[in-house]
Order: sequence, then structure tokens, then C-alpha cells
Amino acid sequence: MKKKSVILFLSALILSVQANMREVSFYCATPAKSIPVIDGKLDDPCWNVPEYTASYEYFKPNPGPGLLKNSIRMIYNERGLYIGIIHYDNNPKSARATITDRDNPNLWMDDCTEFYIDPDAAAIGWRKFVINILGSVTDVWRIDSSVYREDWTADGWEMKIHVTKNSWQIENFMPWSVFNKKANAGDIWTFCHVRYSWGTGKFIGTTSCPGANNNATHNFGYLCFVSEKQTVKLNEIAKTLSSRIAPPWCIGMNNDVIFDEGDGMKNASLDLLIGKEKKRIEKVLAIKNIPPKFAGQKAKLQKEYEDTLKNIPKSIQLMRSLSGLAGRLEKFQWAMALDRDFN
Repeated sequence: MKKKSVILFLSALILSVQANMREVSFYCATPAKSIPVIDGKLDDPCWNVPEYTASYEYFKPNPGPGLLKNSIRMIYNERGLYIGIIHYDNNPKSARATITDRDNPNLWMDDCTEFYIDPDAAAIGWRKFVINILGSVTDVWRIDSSVYREDWTADGWEMKIHVTKNSWQIENFMPWSVFNKKANAGDIWTFCHVRYSWGTGKFIGTTSCPGANNNATHNFGYLCFVSEKQTVKLNEIAKTLSSRIAPPWCIGMNNDVIFDEGDGMKNASLDLLIGKEKKRIEKVLAIKNIPPKFAGQKAKLQKEYEDTLKNIPKSIQLMRSLSGLAGRLEKFQWAMALDRDFN
């Protein structure tokens, strides 16, 4: 029985690796088919491109789903990069909007967006663009972790805000000179979108890339510039990025997932991976005759399982959340086995 307890513990450690995987974010910017009018409305035909809508809790290494819904679109041409952002908000009038001057260091204390771009994809420096709902802006160039150019100005940056009854939208144009380089098809940069909201009376933050923030640049998402005729294929994206990312990591698109736990890339369907984690969880939850001292803990884990399935849509995020819960349940099973065998 003692040997069985040890095996249970080791299995829990091995099988929980998915919960600790880095979920790699990426977006493919396509060539602009026309030049949009920078008015904040995002209604030009060239914006009819796929959206990036992932949202995660801010400033957490293994975040849950973000409480704020956002979308991002990026297109490019010979002139520069265009970024369209939508912040969904049922009551935009409640947004905190107090700062009207440029380069105010407290702009983040308003409802705002922060957009980071690292054209070198080196996780060392970035350009940061901060915008509140009034259209007040701040721009900062981080050269490395100790050198920040807060006096830097993104010359040529154009930006407009448009507020609707259930969102506020930001339309941007940034000439290539802002980044000191021009992107071409096949190039890879990194990015991160952060949103702060204070309208409810308390701080809510989200990030587009799990675990990413102004200091955690290694978790920025990858911005892949593709050609007009290029078909985006997950296996090609994963192969391209694999030399840049240390395992364990996973990347997904639609129902397809590619992951590397340290022994090479593997393909799987998201449905299959989620199903495996659900089986791990339900196997432990199905155990009968739980000792009274463990009954309360099991009930909490049962509720967490139900809430996770209810609140997180089908995604890699759901798979990783279930994997983390499965690992805790297997440790719970191990604790019960130890209590039975040694007490």
C-alpha cells in the first residue's frame, strides 16, 4: 500500500505538466488591402481580418480568464503598422477618465489600453503606447531593463477614439520609423495588449498573453507578418516558433493544439486533451467512502470543477485549468492514501 501511495504521488507530478505549460500567443498580421481612415470607427473594409480575442487575468503567472472582453486586429503596408482595438463595455460612461495631458505617468490610473511591441522579439526592450478613453496618450521606449526613454515620442503615430453604447474603440497607425525597422512578410516581432478598467470602483486588468506584463516580456505573444496569399497553418507557425521557446509549451488554433513537453512537438485535438483532463478529474471525484476529514476538501474541488466548466469556454486555457485541478485532485488522492496507510 505504501508503494501504491508513492506511485500516486509521482503520477500526479508527471501528469500535471500541462498545467505548467506556457500557452504561446500569436497573431498573424496581414497586408492591408486598402488604407483605413484613422477615425476610431474600424469600419473600413481592410479591417475585415481575423480578430485576436484572448483575455487573461493580469499580473498572474498562471492566469484565469480575464473579466474584460477585448479584440485586436493588425494589418500592415509599406507605410507602417495599423492596430485596431475594441474594448467592450456595457457602460462606457462609467469609465474613469481624468487625465487630459500628454505623457502623464499616471495615465494607467484611468481606464486605458497599453500596447507593447518589441520589434526585435528579444524580450529585452519594447515600445509602449498608453491611451485612455479621452484620447490622452503616453509613449515610452524601453531599451533594456534599466534604461527607459520616457522622453521619447513616437513621431508619426496617429490615433483616434470612437465610443459606442457598448464599447470604446481605438484605431492606430504607426509608421515603421517608430520601431526603427520595417517589417516584411516572414518577420516575427512580439506584442502584448493590456487593459485597465476602474469603472466598477475597483481595479480590473487583463492581458492578451498569459503571464505577460511590462516586466514579463518573455511571455509576450508573437506577431507574425504574413504575405497576402499565405495560408496560416498552425504546424508551420509552431515549427517557426519552436526554436525561440523553451519547453514545455503549447500553441493552438481552432480545435488543433501542438505541444512540446521536452521530447519533441506533438499534435492533438483540443477536445481530446480536455477529455483526458476531465477523465483524470472525474476518476478521483468518483471515489466513494471519503473519510470525514477529507469530505470538505473534496466538496470544494467538486465545486471548482463545476465552476471551471461553466465559466471557461473551450480553449487551451480550459485545458490548462483542468490539468491544474486534476493535479491537485491526484495530490488529494495521495494525501488520503498516505493518511490511510500511515495513520
